[in-house]
Amino acid sequence: MATAGMMNEAYFTGRKEIVAWIQGKYQPNLQRVEDLCTGAVYCQIIDSIYPNSVQLGKVKFQAKTETDFIHNFKVLQAAFVKNKLDRHIDVEKLCKRNFQMNLEFIQWMKILHDTMVDPSDTSYNAEERLRAAGVKPLEATKIGAGGTGGGAKRAPAPPVAKKENVQPASRPAVGGASAKAAAVDTSGGKLAQAQLEITDLKLTVDGLEKERDFYFGKLRDIEILCQTHEDQSLPFLQNVLSILYQTEDDFVTPTDAEPLSTEA
Repeated sequence: MATAGMMNEAYFTGRKEIVAWIQGKYQPNLQRVEDLCTGAVYCQIIDSIYPNSVQLGKVKFQAKTETDFIHNFKVLQAAFVKNKLDRHIDVEKLCKRNFQMNLEFIQWMKILHDTMVDPSDTSYNAEERLRAAGVKPLEATKIGAGGTGGGAKRAPAPPVAKKENVQPASRPAVGGASAKAAAVDTSGGKLAQAQLEITDLKLTVDGLEKERDFYFGKLRDIEILCQTHEDQSLPFLQNVLSILYQTEDDFVTPTDAEPLSTEA
């Protein structure tokens, strides 16, 4: 398993499928491949493959520092040794939120899982395993946790004016000010929402670019390997190269493209 071939279908599993698999079986709150840098999910996966071989009670599931990440990978390494898994764990790169390293490592984990665990076996319950190991329930998020706290005292309400002191002529002005304030609030809310969407799109594009470069690098390595032995006229290598160089019918390479016309 430590040398599973790169043509294994799990190595072509995208980040979305990987994240969905983890959310469905191990940690529902995980959002990105980079978040695997804590090492906690890797420990859970090994625990599901080799029951009771991982000391889940020692895993820091709320890890936020690199020191805690390294601690979790030490627990993982101990489980690897116990189960005679000789796969190298590049702790330094994995802890640095390296997308490619974490993606390739979790893809290898998926291969190991699918090889060792019957697809019809749904007996593993991550929540029950954590509870049995004495691990506290994972917190979904702490963002805005103090927004609904009951400790703050409410400011006293302003006194209600008597009806006879209210000037009818002032009502239109108050209404106009309220309408302007509401318009400003609505505009600000839309702007904030747009900024959040832009940020999310930027993160998505960044992730897609990293994933593209990751697989392009693999294809380039395959191309170089085939070209190295191209003089041997092996049909298999020729077939691989033909697949690598295959293009769509309407694809035009930059060198073959006609120059743009300058006529009016």
